Amino acid sequence: MEHEKEPAYSVEPRTYQEGELILSENDPLDAFFVMLSGRAKVFYKGRKVRVLGEQDVFGLEGALGKRISTCDVRASESCRVLAYDYEALDDFFENHPRRARTLMNSVLRQLLETTAAVQGEDVVVLPHDVEIHYFDDGQTIVREGDPSTQFYRLVSSDGGLLVTFKGREVGRIEAPGEFFGEMACLLGGKRQATVTSVGRSVVQMFRGALLERILSENPQLALKLVRTLAHRLIRANVKLSEKDLKTSQWKDFV
Repeated sequence: MEHEKEPAYSVEPRTYQEGELILSENDPLDAFFVMLSGRAKVFYKGRKVRVLGEQDVFGLEGALGKRISTCDVRASESCRVLAYDYEALDDFFENHPRRARTLMNSVLRQLLETTAAVQGEDVVVLPHDVEIHYFDDGQTIVREGDPSTQFYRLVSSDGGLLVTFKGREVGRIEAPGEFFGEMACLLGGKRQATVTSVGRSVVQMFRGALLERILSENPQLALKLVRTLAHRLIRANVKLSEKDLKTSQWKDFV
């Protein structure tokens, strides 16, 4: 009987209680961490910048040559984490693609939340069963006329996302954290515009069936969407008063 090969790195399970400090700013780093259960808050110079949940990764500064922590991480409820030697990173990417993908998704998700915090927005906790998609320059993300079974959130982009209607440019999606496609998803209609990547882009994709649950479990997100829709309505009213509807609600139908 064959036995699974022992890893060439150490793994240490750790448990933390609510309010307990997991990692302090300027602590020496000899490992990175993966959340197994519970939640923890990340603070940078006293300000909360994101929330960690199951399968999230932190402490990766050490892999970049910075052997001290740049943030405080505090358990917001009882937490279980695994502490990995940095040698585990090579093993993840060479032998465990699922673990590597989970790590990448966690880092991208945290980047999105941190960007929102830097911009002064509320940090929104999103479900972990979302997909991360990568698009090259000129690649279509949403096509006009397609059924609307997903909605999206921009993580990063070289040049933003180009929105066209019947072949004409009607707008761009440029701000990290910006949602698009949620209205068509809610209304169940077909896409009325095409969204194309300008340069390389990273986008989160959510199944339409998740939208109601996401809104009910994340009041901050619901408020953000309501504000977004209110702004769109104001713009639409202005366009209607000017008898110019060509760009009034382009994101509502993506």
